[in-house]
Amino acid sequence: MPKKKFMFTDSADLANFNYKGIYVSLTIDIRKWAVTKRDEAGHPLEHDQLQELPIVLRITKDSKRLYLPIGEKCKWNDWLEMCKHEQSTRVRSDSEKRAQLKKHITNLKPIVYEMADAGTFSLARIKDRYNGISNDDVTIYTIWDEYIQEKKNEGEFGTAGVGKDTRNRFIRDNGREVKFSEINFDFVQDWVRKMQKAKLSTTYIGINLRTFRTMVNRAIRKGYVKGNTEEMFKDSGYNQMESRKDCFMAVTVFQQLYDFWEKGEAKDENGKELFIPRDKNALFRDLGLFLFMYFANGQNLADTLRLEYDNWYFSSQGKQLRFQRHKTKGRTKGGSEVIFPVTPEIQKILDRYGNKPKLGERVFPILDKSKTPEQELWVIQRYNKYIRKHMKKVAALLKLEQTPTSTWARHSFATNLNNSGCVPREYIQSSMAHSSNNDITSKYIGSYPLPKMQEYNSYLLKIPQTVNSTEDLLNILKAMSEEERAALMEEASK
Repeated sequence: MPKKKFMFTDSADLANFNYKGIYVSLTIDIRKWAVTKRDEAGHPLEHDQLQELPIVLRITKDSKRLYLPIGEKCKWNDWLEMCKHEQSTRVRSDSEKRAQLKKHITNLKPIVYEMADAGTFSLARIKDRYNGISNDDVTIYTIWDEYIQEKKNEGEFGTAGVGKDTRNRFIRDNGREVKFSEINFDFVQDWVRKMQKAKLSTTYIGINLRTFRTMVNRAIRKGYVKGNTEEMFKDSGYNQMESRKDCFMAVTVFQQLYDFWEKGEAKDENGKELFIPRDKNALFRDLGLFLFMYFANGQNLADTLRLEYDNWYFSSQGKQLRFQRHKTKGRTKGGSEVIFPVTPEIQKILDRYGNKPKLGERVFPILDKSKTPEQELWVIQRYNKYIRKHMKKVAALLKLEQTPTSTWARHSFATNLNNSGCVPREYIQSSMAHSSNNDITSKYIGSYPLPKMQEYNSYLLKIPQTVNSTEDLLNILKAMSEEERAALMEEASK
C-alpha cells in the first residue's frame, strides 16, 4: 500500500464572521510551514510538527487575502486541538487562552462593519486601521512621503527626486490641507490652471500630473479616495509632452563648437583672456562633456559620468566603449546596451579630461564609485546645472542663435544622422538603445562593425559629400582606406 500523502487544511478557524462579501477568520498562517519530506512529484508529505506558526486574522475580499499577525504563535497540532475544543461545550484548560485570542476578531468586527457600510473598505485601509493608523493620520501627503521613501529604498533616487519635486510643487499651488474628499476631476483641472498661470511648460505640467496620478491611485487602492483616475484626469494633459524636435543644432554648429573647444581659447578682440584660469577650465571641461555626449551616441549625462573602461574597451583595443542606459536598464533584457566607437574627437576629449584606461575605472574623474546612489544623483544634477550655465556662455561668445542644454546632445545625434541621408534608421535606433530587435543572435554579435560605426558617426561633424563630377568621386576615393576601396571595387564588379 502506498504511503498516504500528508494533508492539511488552511481553514482551521478558531473564530470567523462574514459581512457584505468580507470574510474574516482567526486562524494559523501555514504559508511558510517548513516541509520535512516530499514525494517524488514534490508534494509535501510531512511538515515540521515542532515549528511554531503565527496566529493571524485572515481577511478575504474578492479572492484577495490579507494576513494580520496578532503577535501570538502556536504549533499546528496544538492549534487543531484548540479549534476542536472551541466546538465542544465542555470547559477546557485552554478556555481562557481561546477567549483572549477571540478578542482580536471581536475588536476587528466593528471596523469592518463601519468601512463596509460606508463603501470605503479595502485591504490596505483595514491594515492601516488595525495598525493604529486612523483616517486623520493618513493624508495624500503621507502617501506621497511613503512613495518617495519606497523609491529610495529601491535605489530609484531619480524617481524619488521627481516625486519630491512634484510634492513641493503641489504644496506650493494647493497648500498642506488638501483632503481626500476634495480630490476629484474639478480639483485636477483647477491645479492645471494654476500651473498654466505660472507659465510652466506642458512637459513639466505633464510630469507633475503623472506623479500626482500615481499618488491618487494609491489612495484609491487604500480606500481613501473614491472613483478612478481615468475619469479624474481626463483632459488634464497628464500624458502630454512638448515636442523636442527643435531641440537640436545642425552639424555646422557642432563643428563650430568643436573647433572652439579644440582651440581652447576664449579671448576678446584685443587678445585679452575673458575668464580667469579656474573658470576657463570649467567652461571648456563642460563643453567637452557636452560634445562627448553628442559624439558618444547621444548619451545623457548620467550615463556619461557612470561610463567605465570595461572588458569590451580592452577587447576592442580601445576603439569602442559600452554602457547600459541607466534610464531603461531592466525594462528589457539587453535592450539598454549601447556600443559606440571611440572616434578621433572622442579620443581627444578623453586625452584631455579622462582617467587613464584601467579595467573597471570610470572614464571621467567626476563620479567616483565610493558615492552612494543618492550622492551620485546629487553630483549628476550639479553637473547638469554647470553645463547649462557654461553652454549659455559659449552660445553668447560664438553668437549662436540657440542655447543648448545637455539634453540637446541626444536629440542632435539622432536628428543629424537622420538628416545626413547616409545612415540607416536601424543604426540610429540601435545606437540609442531604441532597437526593438530582441532576437538571440543580436545578443552575441554587434549589429554594425566598427568601420561602419566610424563612417556613420563621422557625419556628426561633416555634411555628406555629393558626387557631381569625376573630381568629387576621386576626392571621395582618396578619403577611403585601402580596405574600403577594395570592398567598393569588389561590389562594383558584381
